[in-house]
Amino acid sequence: MKRLKLGIIGGGPGSWIGHVHRIASRFDDKYEIVAGVFSRNYKINQSFGTSIGIKKNRCYKNYKDLCYSEKKIKNGIDVVSIMTPPGSHQEIAELFIKNNIHVISDKPFAGSLPQAKKLYKTIKSNKKIVYGLTHNYSAYPMVRHAKKLVEDKKLGNIEYINVEYVQDWSNGKKVTPGSAKKIFKWKLDKKIAGVSTVLNEIGSHAYHLCNYITGLKGKSLFADIKQYSKKIKFDTNAQVFINYENGAKGLFWASTTAKGGVYGLRIRIFGSMGSLEWVQNDPNYLKYNAANGATKVLERGFNESGFSKNFSRIKYGHPEGYLSAFSNLYKEIASKINSKNSKKRFYFPTAYEGLLTARFIDGCVKSSFKKKWVAF
Repeated sequence: MKRLKLGIIGGGPGSWIGHVHRIASRFDDKYEIVAGVFSRNYKINQSFGTSIGIKKNRCYKNYKDLCYSEKKIKNGIDVVSIMTPPGSHQEIAELFIKNNIHVISDKPFAGSLPQAKKLYKTIKSNKKIVYGLTHNYSAYPMVRHAKKLVEDKKLGNIEYINVEYVQDWSNGKKVTPGSAKKIFKWKLDKKIAGVSTVLNEIGSHAYHLCNYITGLKGKSLFADIKQYSKKIKFDTNAQVFINYENGAKGLFWASTTAKGGVYGLRIRIFGSMGSLEWVQNDPNYLKYNAANGATKVLERGFNESGFSKNFSRIKYGHPEGYLSAFSNLYKEIASKINSKNSKKRFYFPTAYEGLLTARFIDGCVKSSFKKKWVAF
């Protein structure tokens, strides 16, 4: 497998997620970072780019210069990784797709449903490119094992799905109109953050996890979205009832104002024959409860969890998590780009899953505003 030449947009100085993406891309030696746009400030952009080993002349002023310049040179980029705020994902991704450059994008798929529909149409119109979406929780070994158990009908028919993802973006501090911009930054601006901050930023992960493990699409929903306050107007909490296509019922909660909430991502799935529970803070274990029988705690890569070995990087009994999951996505996307086997199955999130999540978020915003059930 050839090492892919990777360009990066966003994720510059001070960006934690940018650091994660760069590590993930290099984890398996499938990519070489050769170009990028890391900051709107050109001097900072060049300084940062050269500090991570990129040649000065390949640290570009903007994403358009990156695309057109790399397209012209002999050893230009094969794939671009986008880690800018949600509102810009569609516009940036479309340019590279139209120029036959593969795309890896941080979530969410787009800032709004109209953007998502346009981007999805563009992706579907170009069969030459691979598009991957980094909903990284889908790449944890025991999440993949949970998906396999559902596919193998170990839970029977899925009846209930309960997911929550709670955080506290203020780190326990009191937020005032005067301090809000310093604490929340660009997340206060809907043009940048998209139609709903809490749903685009963390809610998209939670809803995607429901779809990913169960394979079920939502059908209708009733949402209650709360803003921070009357003076600080951005979405911070969403509670949603969901009806799924097979008749299953869902409960969804995402919050950025849950005091003491430390990345509390948890999903429980109940079927006619038993249930599963996975908690991100204890990611190497999957709790399996049969309807009739003892509770089992399955460990990553051990005994009955054989399928999870395909996505594990270290031996069972040792902790593994966030960076490894991110790296699994980059590895799989590289394999897809280089693969000549059209029938081989890959597990990374795609544009279709991104569109489903965008429909969910749009439905939540409409339902909360209208205070009634909406189809999505």
